[in-house]
Amino acid sequence: MITSNILIFVMGGMTFLFAFSYFKDAAIEVFKKELATKESHESIWPKLFKVFLVDWLICILGVLVTGTVFVVVFNLAH
Repeated sequence: MITSNILIFVMGGMTFLFAFSYFKDAAIEVFKKELATKESHESIWPKLFKVFLVDWLICILGVLVTGTVFVVVFNLAH
């Protein structure tokens, strides 16, 4: 059964992912320009893998923290 705390937590996590997607869209545009100017593409894959890992960790931690903050604020204001 879905409680109000779970629903608020999911809404907080979705809010973070929505805001983070705008940040990543801007970062992708910068990366596209960098990729177009480089002649050598051998060093791109390790860099992309590092970016993937960092973004994955940011998404996990961001969803957990933002969801928790939403629940705490909801319970304090309740």
